[in-house]
Amino acid sequence: MLDPDISTAAALGHLRTAETDQFVVDRRRFLQLVGMGVGAGVIASSGGSLLNLDLPGFDPSVWAAGPIGPNDGVLIVLGMFGGNDGLNTVVPFNDGNYRTQRGSLAIAGASTLPLDANSGLHPALTEFKRFWDLGQLAIVEGVGYPDPDLSHFSSMAKWMSGRPTGLASSGWIGRWLDGLLGDGKDLYAAAEIGQSVPLHLIGERQQGTAVPAGRPSFGADTDDRSQKLYTAVRRLGVGDPATWRGRVGQAMIDQLDVAQTLAPIVPAEDQLSSTELVADMEVMARLINANLGFRVLSAGFGDFDSHAGQPGMHPVRMQELNAAIGRFFQVLDPSWANRVTIMTFSEFGRTSWSNDGAGTDHGTSAPHFVLGANVRGGFRGQRPSLAGLRRWDRMDFHVDFRDYYGSVIDGWLGGGGSDVLDGRAVQDLGLFARGPGRPPAVPPVGAGGGVLASELTFVPISPVRVADTRDGTGGRRSPIGAEGRFDVKIAGRLGIPATGVRAVAVNITSVNATQPTFFTAFPSGGVLPTASSLNPRPGRAVPNMAVAGVGGNGSITVYNQNGSSDCVVDVMGYFTKTASAGFVPLVASRLLDTRDGTGARRGRLRGGSTIQVAAAGRGGVPPTGAVAVVLNVAAVSPSASGFLSVWPAGEPRPKISNLNYSSDRNVANLVICKLGANGKFATYAHSGDLDVIADVVGYFTAGAPVLASVAPTRLLDTRKGIGARRGPVGATSEIELTVVGVGAVAPTAKGVVLNVTATQVSSRSHVIVYPSGVRRPTASSLNVNPGDTVANLVFCKVGTNGKVRLYNHAGSTHLVADVMGWFG
Repeated sequence: MLDPDISTAAALGHLRTAETDQFVVDRRRFLQLVGMGVGAGVIASSGGSLLNLDLPGFDPSVWAAGPIGPNDGVLIVLGMFGGNDGLNTVVPFNDGNYRTQRGSLAIAGASTLPLDANSGLHPALTEFKRFWDLGQLAIVEGVGYPDPDLSHFSSMAKWMSGRPTGLASSGWIGRWLDGLLGDGKDLYAAAEIGQSVPLHLIGERQQGTAVPAGRPSFGADTDDRSQKLYTAVRRLGVGDPATWRGRVGQAMIDQLDVAQTLAPIVPAEDQLSSTELVADMEVMARLINANLGFRVLSAGFGDFDSHAGQPGMHPVRMQELNAAIGRFFQVLDPSWANRVTIMTFSEFGRTSWSNDGAGTDHGTSAPHFVLGANVRGGFRGQRPSLAGLRRWDRMDFHVDFRDYYGSVIDGWLGGGGSDVLDGRAVQDLGLFARGPGRPPAVPPVGAGGGVLASELTFVPISPVRVADTRDGTGGRRSPIGAEGRFDVKIAGRLGIPATGVRAVAVNITSVNATQPTFFTAFPSGGVLPTASSLNPRPGRAVPNMAVAGVGGNGSITVYNQNGSSDCVVDVMGYFTKTASAGFVPLVASRLLDTRDGTGARRGRLRGGSTIQVAAAGRGGVPPTGAVAVVLNVAAVSPSASGFLSVWPAGEPRPKISNLNYSSDRNVANLVICKLGANGKFATYAHSGDLDVIADVVGYFTAGAPVLASVAPTRLLDTRKGIGARRGPVGATSEIELTVVGVGAVAPTAKGVVLNVTATQVSSRSHVIVYPSGVRRPTASSLNVNPGDTVANLVFCKVGTNGKVRLYNHAGSTHLVADVMGWFG
């Protein structure tokens, strides 16, 4: 008889298929499993090898692997094992009973992420708060089941099976697979990211697959010795599928096929996060992007069994969960945003009273999360009352977990909830605003869009440095490490208002990068977007302009993916709802070219010198009324490394840089610059000598179209076929890209803000982005060199057909374009 108080790990061990301890399943165990007809699953060894096993009568041709339908939803199921403390996850901070019963474990309302006047999320759950603010997080309160069992094993078995009574012989997702696949087999319909298949993925006829969080070993190696071994295994495996030899041989061949399929998709273990759930969810995102056919992906983590020392335990679990959600949406291709939903479960909650060990004990009901672009956000169910509860009392439940499961099955997976749940009439919780594949009105941040703020006007300022990790400006004196984040305070500093700042125009520069990497700037407290802001490289200072939303705390966050790098942030202005200046896009026009004397002078600009350039009354900028201009500034053929600064003429030169150059490398960067009282801007070269080009692409003035700032949404990626084409853009070739009415860009947009990246560049070239339907200008948007990955922010007028064009001058390059905002 099982001890009802076995540990979380022991309970999970009883509710999963057998794991193997050897690198490869030993022959005796393998033959046992085949002889038993263990079902269409995969047993994974701790070394990462995969072995698929089949039922008698197996036909390999029905192991389908391929794209899912355009309106098929993908469900992510996250298990929080050990019993998550729901009261410290969704905090009823205004409930006096909560504060009394929790004592020192209670989380103060001021520390939570507010949901309404009485509730807040755990402070670590910033990704969940962003989905809540967008109306795409549903919190189902008071979920449980009748006659609750406080044993980890028994309660897990009930939750995994979807049956509150009887023997837990199959799981709720497994039975859904039975209905989905019938008598067919599909290795790629459902999977657990881990070493074994949990009960909820095991049906009466079907079961899911186990995919280790790391590239498969056996079957994926490419060295000559391994390839000879794989060839020998394939030859030995050939046989009549009706015979024992044929069945065993086909199983081994399937093992090789699966490993080869997953190897290019799943990174090696040492390339994934050391946090298990973060790694698991990255693998999930990569499997979805590959479109192998997965409809359900599952992972579990913990331990949440916080009988003692909860202040040092539960916050770490929340941080892991939050980081995993952020990483998932960073890796997920934005085209999947409206086809993925994430849900959580846990075998029980915790007691409302804390115990003498600074912990909580096994409880009953708890809240659970459902989030995604097509989720209808808000509270569901009913929060259990804490009134009158004594030390060992448990909270009542108000939502049967079968209704929770059934609402997900019917609302997201295509129906069949009642059949899966033994004929129970499902009480629909109304979790979804629309079905899979139908775009949301406001896409989620980090999942392919999301409006951060709309109808914003611009306030230009004299440029100011707000952060430099080299000298501690901004509060940090150390580089940003791998997967690290740097929160940069914007509001209330250096003349920027403390309130009302919704977005900011910043120049971000990476310095001293140790590895090729990327930075992403986004609102603090928001979901990490899928798009990069700039692409640092070792040995170079790499700048790029960005328009980033400002979080509720008045800050932006800069994220670094790999290695470490110093970060410099300079502010050029901010966006607010208070009436100020809107933007007028222009077809690019040259204001300065020191090579031919356009603008201020003919002749190279020498280090330590400054020139002033008239903007008012030139290139489409009106003689009066323009408060700032948007320029594309390029450093051409510099003789040494240095930087350019651009600022309002007539004002003291600020301690900022707009672009960094190095010897014989042409560099361009977007500059938003306030105009001096004389309608001019000034340009300073730090060192060496170089030619300087400045092209105006628009200006800010009162009464002009306002900005709708959005989280980065990928409109074009020629590497993947997103947008206009698949394949690199050749010399003197161009592509036309629809931008109006796509993603979060409104049909009325007159101009767009794009972050354009060139990568896999074959030769020195330049890229021009311009409105469709007009003559191509000579002004370049970014300058590239062989082997580069270079990004530049582009403000571009939209053609009358709602499109822009991207032209590559020489060689070949892949192009990526992410929309950051629009004007209209």
